[in-house]
Amino acid sequence: MEYSLVEFSQLNEDQIKRLALLHHSVMHTLLSDLGLPFVWRYYQIARADPNVAGFCALSTSRKVLGWAMGSPHPDRITSQLRSPLLWFSLQMFRITLTHPIALWQLIISSVISSPRHADVRDGSIELTYIGVAADQRGKGIGETLLREFIQASRSRGYRSVVLSVKKENSAAISLYEKAGFTVIDTFSEGRYRRHRMELTLA
Repeated sequence: MEYSLVEFSQLNEDQIKRLALLHHSVMHTLLSDLGLPFVWRYYQIARADPNVAGFCALSTSRKVLGWAMGSPHPDRITSQLRSPLLWFSLQMFRITLTHPIALWQLIISSVISSPRHADVRDGSIELTYIGVAADQRGKGIGETLLREFIQASRSRGYRSVVLSVKKENSAAISLYEKAGFTVIDTFSEGRYRRHRMELTLA
């Protein structure tokens, strides 16, 4: 399938919604556990943030096939999920009633996650999310998105790219190692054990 890469900031609202749906279906993370409204809101915030670097792979029919995005301050995007306060309160009430385990994981994550992973050191950018639709894997889309993200990070003057990946995600770890990333730490995020990986940019 032919596809084109579109910068994150250029995505329209329908594409942001489709991206949120894709994330929710293929990305098993705490954000996904909180539900689609949180995922959708997250990407709306990310699109509006000028510090965010990222790309979406779109088919000729404008279907979202995959994406890669990151920020030098990923915690700032997450913190904005608490506003507007009324929306956040309603969402937390919904989660309490429908998915209390996700709420418990959120509490655990905020209490026991390693504080040194709360933000990214100066000169680095974090590849926060990268994913490809299940029926599009094995076609090189992930490799292309990763390569473009790395190049964009280098063009912006960052000295390194960092990321976190679940220890059992061998396919993703292989992709990152092929691109030159190395494991620099292992830590907990709620019920997930993750590797911290880094790529030094020349």
